[in-house]
Amino acid sequence: MPMLRLLLAAFTLFAAAHAQTGEAVRTGHATSRLISEQSAAVPGETLWVALAQELDEGWHVYWKNPGDSGLPLNLGWQLPEGFEAGELGYPLPHRLPLGPLTNFGHEGSPTFLVPIKVPPGAQPGTMARLDVFAEWLICLDVCIPESADLSLSIPIAASASPVPGQTERIRTARSAQPRDLGLEAAFSEAEGTVVLRIEGAPEGDPFFYPAVGGLIEPSSTQATLREDGALLIALTPGIEYEFEPPQTLEGLLTLAMEGEEVGVEIAAVRSEEMVAAAPLLARLNAAEAGGGGGSGASSASLPLLLLFALLGGLILNAMPCVFPIVFLKASSIASLAGAERKTIRMDAYAYTAGVLVTFAIMAVVLLSLRAAGAQLGWGFQLQSPVAVSILALIVFLIGLNLAGMFEVGTSFQGAGSGLAQKKGPAGSFFTGLLAVLVAAPCIGPFLGAPVGYALTAPPAAAMAVFLVLGLGLALPYLLLAFVPSLAEKLPRPGAWMIRLKQLFAFAMFGTVVWLVWVVSLQAGPDAVLRLGIAFVVAGLAAWLFGLAQEKGTSLPLQAAAALALVVAIVPLTGLQTAAPVSYAGETAKEPYDETRLAALMEEGQPVFIDFTAAWCVTCQYNKRVVLETAEIRDLFAQTGTVFMVADLTNPDPIITAAIERQGRSGVPLYLYYDGTGEAEVLPQILTAKLMKETLENRG
Repeated sequence: MPMLRLLLAAFTLFAAAHAQTGEAVRTGHATSRLISEQSAAVPGETLWVALAQELDEGWHVYWKNPGDSGLPLNLGWQLPEGFEAGELGYPLPHRLPLGPLTNFGHEGSPTFLVPIKVPPGAQPGTMARLDVFAEWLICLDVCIPESADLSLSIPIAASASPVPGQTERIRTARSAQPRDLGLEAAFSEAEGTVVLRIEGAPEGDPFFYPAVGGLIEPSSTQATLREDGALLIALTPGIEYEFEPPQTLEGLLTLAMEGEEVGVEIAAVRSEEMVAAAPLLARLNAAEAGGGGGSGASSASLPLLLLFALLGGLILNAMPCVFPIVFLKASSIASLAGAERKTIRMDAYAYTAGVLVTFAIMAVVLLSLRAAGAQLGWGFQLQSPVAVSILALIVFLIGLNLAGMFEVGTSFQGAGSGLAQKKGPAGSFFTGLLAVLVAAPCIGPFLGAPVGYALTAPPAAAMAVFLVLGLGLALPYLLLAFVPSLAEKLPRPGAWMIRLKQLFAFAMFGTVVWLVWVVSLQAGPDAVLRLGIAFVVAGLAAWLFGLAQEKGTSLPLQAAAALALVVAIVPLTGLQTAAPVSYAGETAKEPYDETRLAALMEEGQPVFIDFTAAWCVTCQYNKRVVLETAEIRDLFAQTGTVFMVADLTNPDPIITAAIERQGRSGVPLYLYYDGTGEAEVLPQILTAKLMKETLENRG
């Protein structure tokens, strides 16, 4: 018996010691595991556990506010009943400069703390299994999202003892956590600068890390001054601050003192009375003049982004995505020839309203979904085969309308004269709506930065970007309302207008072919069959509606037309995304794989990445005219450049995140890695000359 007890005790000690360390999981550039401070979980007490990481040399992960770019650690816990995970405790961050940007993060061996509340009813003698799905972004010259399923099994006991090694690591991490010293702090603005005043701050070289991104420019200079026992810090406000200044500015104050860094939690209240010290601002100006800080020009960044949005929206009218709608609007403008100035203005205003309202609605939907955690980019509506199919049906009906099968807003009998009249504000509003739905997937010149910013900006700033973008799209037609001389140059009405309208119908049918092809890639051949049947039934609905117009008023025919249209649409609502898209082409390609990309970077291999989608007409233009030509295909082989395709035809959160890391929000996006780890962003419109220079000079 004594020997049996000894063996049981030894086994218990071995099992407990093993239980306090979760299995280490090796991902691309990090080794992660869960560890426990104590040998057991005690009912009614708090168990401190930690996600302990060992990062490859030079690589870093991010603090809760990553700074100018990056993503913080995300943990999804699965705990036994009654157990609760507390707030994640980050190590003290460090500044990670990268050119003009500054990020906040951790290198080496970061330890992320989590307090676990053990329920009083936990039964001693049993085991508790703690599971967590951890996601993080790890970066060097490239950024790679990594994740791991981690677990830790720990006994429940009436008492616990420290675990050698692990206890020291967790206690060191706990002692380095920010301290709440109850310091009084306030902030106000002076001469475009946020002045933070902290009473009684300890001595040491200070730096303030805002808890929320967008409030303070991460890369800006932080001039400091001690005055009458208070620490004053001059901060450059970020765009979010300028749109909606907070009532409380929370963050972390770090103080470097004799080789040791201490963190202090700060919650500064807004003060309208506090006046910044003139010497502090003078010191800030001197530091910026000497190149000691960041841009300090955030107040000018939003107007510049809005200018880019306006220019980008204007250029959208010349992008392949919008050509069909340009044709449709050209038909509408032609019908205005000879109309009164009031009528022309009403048409331009209605079209602009349609554009702006649709942009606003889409922006609200997109920003709301992203706030709820969805990984979506601009053009998300065309990632759904249901949305693409219904859009194809609408464009098909527009084509039938232009061809003369039925009329909108005028009787069939009066079609000859009605074509020379306006379609009415409702028709122009609808044209503006359709222009946005088709144009949204296009990220043309100047639009990458403003749209990418808008997807992470405060709601007011984001909405401003989208509305200005819409204003740019509508600008050529809006000019008709403000420049009467342009309207006077419109050609006179005549029989040619009927033929022109019929000609533009073929542009609509061409768009239908493209949309059907997109559906085929998204949902497979069965979806194409279903969509083809919908076209036949919708065509019948249009014919019945035309007959009703010919007879003047025929309720049975109108009801039959409405029923046929419903029969055409309903089956399309059941379409679902099929298997991932693959492109057929002669150029050897690889699917986008971030682990594979990292390996190629380490080998010094040049890589070209095509962020594309079937619903992106500009992407397909570049593919057919440049990327799939024999000349460029041979250049890829000669230079040994790996061709990767990141296809966003169907939703893909990894590809969406990769696009956002480049400050963009949609496709096309082309990246070229020259073998040294440096990425070059190529223009959205590719040319053979540009690709030759890129591959030959750097390949």
